[in-house]
Amino acid sequence: MNKPIVWVAGVLLLLFTFSILIYPTPYRYLNYEQNGQTYPIKVNVITGNTQHYVPSYGWVDDNSE
Repeated sequence: MNKPIVWVAGVLLLLFTFSILIYPTPYRYLNYEQNGQTYPIKVNVITGNTQHYVPSYGWVDDNSE
Protein backbone atom coordinates (compact mmCIF):
# COMPACT_ATOMS: atom_id res chain seq x y z
CA MET A 1 0.00 0.00 0.00
CA ASN A 2 1.15 3.54 -0.65
CA LYS A 3 2.54 5.43 2.38
CA PRO A 4 0.49 8.66 1.92
CA ILE A 5 -2.72 6.62 1.85
CA VAL A 6 -1.79 4.87 5.11
CA TRP A 7 -0.87 8.20 6.70
CA VAL A 8 -4.16 9.85 5.68
CA ALA A 9 -6.15 6.83 6.84
CA GLY A 10 -4.35 6.92 10.21
CA VAL A 11 -5.07 10.62 10.68
CA LEU A 12 -8.72 10.11 9.78
CA LEU A 13 -8.95 7.20 12.23
CA LEU A 14 -7.42 9.33 15.01
CA LEU A 15 -9.83 12.20 14.29
CA PHE A 16 -12.79 9.83 14.30
CA THR A 17 -11.67 8.26 17.59
CA PHE A 18 -11.20 11.69 19.18
CA SER A 19 -14.62 12.87 18.02
CA ILE A 20 -16.40 9.80 19.39
CA LEU A 21 -14.56 9.13 22.67
CA ILE A 22 -13.11 12.39 23.95
CA TYR A 23 -14.81 15.49 22.57
CA PRO A 24 -18.51 15.01 23.43
CA THR A 25 -18.38 14.73 27.20
CA PRO A 26 -21.39 12.96 28.71
CA TYR A 27 -21.74 15.69 31.34
CA ARG A 28 -23.43 19.08 31.19
CA TYR A 29 -22.02 21.49 33.78
CA LEU A 30 -24.45 23.98 35.32
CA ASN A 31 -24.55 26.48 38.15
CA TYR A 32 -27.30 26.30 40.75
CA GLU A 33 -28.01 29.40 42.80
CA GLN A 34 -29.66 29.19 46.22
CA ASN A 35 -29.76 31.85 48.95
CA GLY A 36 -27.29 34.03 47.05
CA GLN A 37 -24.67 31.27 46.72
CA THR A 38 -23.76 29.50 43.50
CA TYR A 39 -23.11 25.76 43.48
CA PRO A 40 -21.62 23.83 40.54
CA ILE A 41 -23.54 20.74 39.46
CA LYS A 42 -23.05 18.26 36.65
CA VAL A 43 -25.73 16.24 34.93
CA ASN A 44 -25.02 13.09 32.97
CA VAL A 45 -26.98 13.65 29.75
CA ILE A 46 -27.25 9.91 29.08
CA THR A 47 -28.46 8.64 32.46
CA GLY A 48 -29.79 11.85 34.04
CA ASN A 49 -27.66 11.30 37.17
CA THR A 50 -27.00 14.61 38.96
CA GLN A 51 -23.97 15.37 41.13
CA HIS A 52 -23.00 18.47 43.07
CA TYR A 53 -19.51 19.57 44.04
CA VAL A 54 -18.40 19.59 47.67
CA PRO A 55 -14.88 21.05 48.09
CA SER A 56 -13.78 18.55 50.77
CA TYR A 57 -15.24 15.45 49.05
CA GLY A 58 -15.40 16.20 45.32
CA TRP A 59 -18.43 15.29 43.19
CA VAL A 60 -21.22 13.81 45.33
CA ASP A 61 -24.36 12.10 44.02
CA ASP A 62 -27.59 14.01 44.52
CA ASN A 63 -29.85 11.77 46.60
CA SER A 64 -32.97 13.96 46.52
CA GLU A 65 -35.17 11.36 44.80
